[in-house]
Amino acid sequence: MLNRSQERLVVIVAAIGMFLSTLDTGIINVALPFFRSYFHTSPNTVALTVIGYTTSLAIFIMLFGILSDQKGKLKIALWGMIIFMGASLLCGVSTQISEIIVFRIVQGIGAAALQATSASLITTLIRPQNQNKAIGTIGIMIGLGPVLGPSLGGLLLSLGSWRLIFLINIPFTLIGIICEGLLLRNVSEQLYEKKIDYQGFTLNALMISGLLIGLNQLEKNSMRNLGLMFIGAAVVIAFILYNIEKRKNDAIIDIKILKTSKTLILLIQTMLFGFASAVIFLLPPFFFENILHVSTGMTGLLVLGAPVGIAIFSKVAGNLNDGTKNVKFSLIGIFLMLLSFVGLAMIPPKLSTLWITGLLFLYGVGGGFFQPSNVAALMGAVGLAEQGKMSALQRMTQNVAIALGSSIGSIIMYEFGKSEYWGIKMGYLVTLILIGVTLLISFIKRKKL
Repeated sequence: MLNRSQERLVVIVAAIGMFLSTLDTGIINVALPFFRSYFHTSPNTVALTVIGYTTSLAIFIMLFGILSDQKGKLKIALWGMIIFMGASLLCGVSTQISEIIVFRIVQGIGAAALQATSASLITTLIRPQNQNKAIGTIGIMIGLGPVLGPSLGGLLLSLGSWRLIFLINIPFTLIGIICEGLLLRNVSEQLYEKKIDYQGFTLNALMISGLLIGLNQLEKNSMRNLGLMFIGAAVVIAFILYNIEKRKNDAIIDIKILKTSKTLILLIQTMLFGFASAVIFLLPPFFFENILHVSTGMTGLLVLGAPVGIAIFSKVAGNLNDGTKNVKFSLIGIFLMLLSFVGLAMIPPKLSTLWITGLLFLYGVGGGFFQPSNVAALMGAVGLAEQGKMSALQRMTQNVAIALGSSIGSIIMYEFGKSEYWGIKMGYLVTLILIGVTLLISFIKRKKL
């Protein structure tokens, strides 16, 4: 059994991994226009620095989840830190956009190992009475990483060197590697015999690639037919994957687990939170800047309502939850998110910016209650031998849902191009309906949770 100091090291490793991997999803976004002019290339080319990272992360996360059950969570997390640090360094010294694209793909592979092990490190190494508090800390990182990415990227770019966007990862990864080295020297993990389902991995990779590429094309509203073709191919592959994997005992995605109503409802909730979070981070800046004519700098402060709420109440909920309140806190969180979107969907064209920030904060409070409880419930739905796989599945599901929310939100905005106000409201309304349906299903099925 680990002592308190060792448990703190585990939390530090898991938190750094989750923070860096989510931070780097968006830290480069603000630099894309700069890269376009600096490297004299096209918008589609620089966009590959984002698409490559998110796609490789989503493709490899399930593989690393299984490997972590087989080889040990600490060892896979260490590999992830080393790969992530090396790729960050190579991005920072690159001289061509093609090099950055390649190294961002490698960075995404490292991020997949970090995200796949983040929750399972806690559920397998930390004593049960301390797990919910530790998962609350992970919830803080999930809330802060995506929103701090663009802000921190803009700050570093303003200092005069785009290379800092990548090199800033180095000291954090070094801390993580040192902590993991100390733990590996003194901690022995339970390992499990696992077979790698290479056929399932290949099909899953093709499905995710098709889906993310298709969503990207739809989001840009360019080559829409090509985007729909990729999404259609992803659906076909998903059907084939389902029929092949359901007959396997070592499937990359365990269909038997997904067939249980408890796990399925929890994953639907996970998808909802990813989708809603994408919308909550995408639409408010447009409302502040284009409808209320707020400056960019002030907008950056006003949209902090949601991540601040998530960061504070992830820790609060983790401290209040002794492991028996996962269902209760999840439902409370979804209900608070529902109230937030009711207010956002009803906002008039002219409304105090503080009211909107308050509604974003309310969403963050709901997210803070929901996220740690949902993660804990999912991890508790499987045995110790499946913790790595479930941790990876939770993150993969949420990452794909975030991509889906971003794409649908952007498409709705484009379709209402002549009336941006109504486009924003329609985006909120669609999300509100999804939250309402999910809450209703969860409430009806709560006894099975």
